[in-house]
Amino acid sequence: MKAGAKQISWLYAFDIKRLGTHGILTKEVMPLPVIYLDVLLAQNLYINYFLLRACARLSHTPLHRGRCLLAAIGSSFFACYIFLPPLPFWIQLLLKLIAAAASVILAFGIQRVMFLRQLGWFLVCSFLLAGLLLAIGSCARKGFAIWGNSVCYLDFSLLQLILFTTLAYFLLRLITFWRSRKLHTDDQYQIFFRMGEKVICLSGLADTGNTLVDPFSGLPVIVCAEKALSPLLQGKPICACKGYRLLPCTTVHAQELMPLFQPDEICVRSLSTGRQRTASAMVGVGGTQTQAIFHPKLIL
Repeated sequence: MKAGAKQISWLYAFDIKRLGTHGILTKEVMPLPVIYLDVLLAQNLYINYFLLRACARLSHTPLHRGRCLLAAIGSSFFACYIFLPPLPFWIQLLLKLIAAAASVILAFGIQRVMFLRQLGWFLVCSFLLAGLLLAIGSCARKGFAIWGNSVCYLDFSLLQLILFTTLAYFLLRLITFWRSRKLHTDDQYQIFFRMGEKVICLSGLADTGNTLVDPFSGLPVIVCAEKALSPLLQGKPICACKGYRLLPCTTVHAQELMPLFQPDEICVRSLSTGRQRTASAMVGVGGTQTQAIFHPKLIL
């Protein structure tokens, strides 16, 4: 049996060889790689969890660890079709797209504005991971990476898994650090807030000193003065806004509780480059400044 045509089986395969000069055909029993279902599910749970975390980071979407873990557990069962007979390419592609969409929906829910961006980042991360697995499989010993119906099974030890995860984590931190170095906090920004049909625009100030984060959603906080937000609120009390809660914070004067709410949409636009992007954040009401103060990581 050719190596390229090797398939996964529960039992054995027979390899027909031509021996000697008399053309005698013999059958030789060739054991094929064994795949353990629990190891397969554990590997995919592990990989899916970090794919979803990377997707959340790149799409600036909050994702609780508990929900991410549950989504990774649910999506790991899609790997079980590695045990099916070889499927046509278009069916494999369709199953991959369904699995990716289901993973994103399980993790983030269905958000009309953000779904395509989240799905796009998830697919990008998945393609990069697939390329990395192919590279590792070509350099590693034979049988280290087993492929079936576009699903990969790795003959990994726990130590190797921890080492590769640590390497990937530091690589992601390095990329984030490099991107943050390219940001200029002295650039001018405009921030658009939308609630229902009402939209206002405030001047934005990127300030690394604003490290406020909503502990419930994990979203960063954009600090605005109540007077600046009055055209958006239109007399509506802050406590009646979506996502209202109080955030304990410390100012130069004292400790206080800052009211938070979440607009329907936030968009940040750089006046120097003209680029703009949707941002996921909470709005904190405080101070008397006319600018909306945000942390530069919001636009990474």
